[in-house]
Amino acid sequence: MKIFRHFIFFIVICLALIIEATFFSSLKFFGANLNIILIIIVSMSFFISSRTALIYAGVAGLLEDIFIGAMIGSNFLLLIIVVYLVRTYSSRVIRENIITPLIIVFTSSITYYFLMGAILFIAGKGYYLNLMYMHNILNGSIYNLIIALIIYPMCYLVLHKYKGEY
Repeated sequence: MKIFRHFIFFIVICLALIIEATFFSSLKFFGANLNIILIIIVSMSFFISSRTALIYAGVAGLLEDIFIGAMIGSNFLLLIIVVYLVRTYSSRVIRENIITPLIIVFTSSITYYFLMGAILFIAGKGYYLNLMYMHNILNGSIYNLIIALIIYPMCYLVLHKYKGEY
């Protein structure tokens, strides 16, 4: 049964990547792109074990790097860091309360985009990191928060049925 759940996760991530790369790439929120993978991984990390959440973050980051990433390894590394921080500091979060997990999705988005900017700067591609990038960090985080209003309750309903820990 665990293999089936992992397979379903893989299919969900692949579908999210396709939707993110096709449909949502043209729907920008004041110039910012949506990161569905980040939303799904952070939302799922509330309901699954830490080890499984880190493995899922690594797989999703690797798939995102292969499919739409500009620098191989950046999404892999960032998703693992963000999920580790979420799992470390969200142990007291009440999963049934939708506001607190949404705030964590928002702060995770800000963390993700700041770390991505740092990686771009270190890699020598940070020539466009300016005030506009900071504006996109805020807009992208708000965009992720709006979409998380839909994705988090879906993750709650699906994963709460399986008692979360698998």
